[in-house]
Amino acid sequence: MNRLLVRTLSSTQRQVAKINRPSSQGVAVIGSSSITRNYSVTVPCQKIKSVNSDLSQAEMQAEIDEELAKLDAIAEEKKYKDWKPGYRKRPLVMSHNLDDFENEGKLVTWKPQLMKRSGALGIKVGMMPIWDEWGERHACTVLFLDNNVVIRTFTEEEDGRYAVQIGAGERKEKNITKPLLGHYKKFGLEKYPYVVKEFTVSHEEYLPEPGTQIQARHFVPGQNIDVSATSKGKGFQGAMKKWNFKGMPATHGTSLSHRALGSTGQCQDPGRVFKGKKMAGRMGAERVTTQNMRIVKIDRGLNLLYVKGAVPGQNGAFVEIKDAVKKPLFGTEKVEDKSIFPPLPTFEYEDGIDGCGESHETLMPQQQEDPFDPVSEEAA
Repeated sequence: MNRLLVRTLSSTQRQVAKINRPSSQGVAVIGSSSITRNYSVTVPCQKIKSVNSDLSQAEMQAEIDEELAKLDAIAEEKKYKDWKPGYRKRPLVMSHNLDDFENEGKLVTWKPQLMKRSGALGIKVGMMPIWDEWGERHACTVLFLDNNVVIRTFTEEEDGRYAVQIGAGERKEKNITKPLLGHYKKFGLEKYPYVVKEFTVSHEEYLPEPGTQIQARHFVPGQNIDVSATSKGKGFQGAMKKWNFKGMPATHGTSLSHRALGSTGQCQDPGRVFKGKKMAGRMGAERVTTQNMRIVKIDRGLNLLYVKGAVPGQNGAFVEIKDAVKKPLFGTEKVEDKSIFPPLPTFEYEDGIDGCGESHETLMPQQQEDPFDPVSEEAA
């Protein structure tokens, strides 16, 4: 009887009130009884229909609510209450790979779009060449991690987000404003940082303890990183340099306007230059992020990162260093020890090596084939 009762209820809930064609007097016929009402008024609720049952309306409604509560409880049991980014929200039901069932509920791969850990602040020193074991030359930018320390952490319960506040460098006390000095003393800093930045973290497990030093080994040799900084200011530049315009002809009657912009609009209609038109103006001095830059070498003792390629910003400027979002390379042969995950929340540093002031270099993994070996015709 209970099954029949629930089944009739589900059909009753889905059923829309059958309203016949209304007459000119505004009378709508619902079921077998006719009710005169305005068309804007909600259709009156119908009673629960039962078959071969002597239960009252209140008893039937109570049984229906009980069955619905059981269904809600079953659906709630299937969810993972302690879910965090990168994990499944519900149990796995179907997959073409048996390993998916064995690794269910475990963190198997690093997903950079969902998982974020703390970054670091570095000083751009300059560029220099690095030769690997094969003799291949890599043009690298040297980044110095100067006294990176965790000032405080933000939690979702207190602050509504997970984040890490990191300070880098050092500043004299006389050059610090009193509100900022009070902030530093509140968290017990002995050395006052020159720059303070926040890094968003995806989960509470990735939050390092306040006072933790972030060394160069926070990153893995061979991994890719994203570097953000303020680009060099170029001043007021023309359209050819700023927007890579072709310019005007060199001959055929062109005089004194070889690097001119050219036409910027129409005539009387619309009679103006559209907003956003690429014209001459100030160039540079903007926030730029260079993605997927590979770490060629790490000097753990001197806290140096040797990054392949050019990094935005002036020499001596601070840059933000984070794990690459698009191609972090974790779990591949290009990363040291084929690491699947980066150090979480940071690397377990060794006394006498990390930040000791003496050089302890670690090079990225080398490829198996000689890059200078000519490709054979069969392979091609």
